[in-house]
Amino acid sequence: MTPHDARRAAHALFAVCRAQGDARATLEGLQVFDDRLEGHAELKAALLSPFVAADAKHAITDQVSADLPLTSAARQTLLILADRHQLDGVHLLTTALQALVDRFDGRLDAEVTTAVPITDAQLTRLRAALADTTGQQVTLTVRVDPALVGGVVTRAGSVVYDGSLARQLARMKERLATQA
Repeated sequence: MTPHDARRAAHALFAVCRAQGDARATLEGLQVFDDRLEGHAELKAALLSPFVAADAKHAITDQVSADLPLTSAARQTLLILADRHQLDGVHLLTTALQALVDRFDGRLDAEVTTAVPITDAQLTRLRAALADTTGQQVTLTVRVDPALVGGVVTRAGSVVYDGSLARQLARMKERLATQA
């Protein structure tokens, strides 16, 4: 399954789940299955092998999913993927569905990269500023990268706010080059 196929499938699944009111539960069920797949090498090998017949993959997926808290939409999706030898796309599908469900719920995951650790107060201010800017509830993941030298780089969805020292120096260099 390509990333494009996963996004298309996620949009279709989201439309169905949203109408049923269980989009978040469907997402969580798919995440549990994806975690189970990643956590069991033998299961993963069997379900992703091109040498295992589709009906065997269907039966294995059916058996594994019976023990998981899955909505009917999540279970049907997994069985369709098994029948089409596309269970390798579960993670891509789950990632794409996560973005749709979060956007619908007004949530946004953002990653903040700084050169040095930031305080809780700075983190709170940054979260509030992003929430004001995006109009969504923001969950932050903080990463420290000493190579950044200084400043902050924030990735919120597909938008990058680059306030790093390296970017500021690059802007100054561009301005000086155009003035010369």
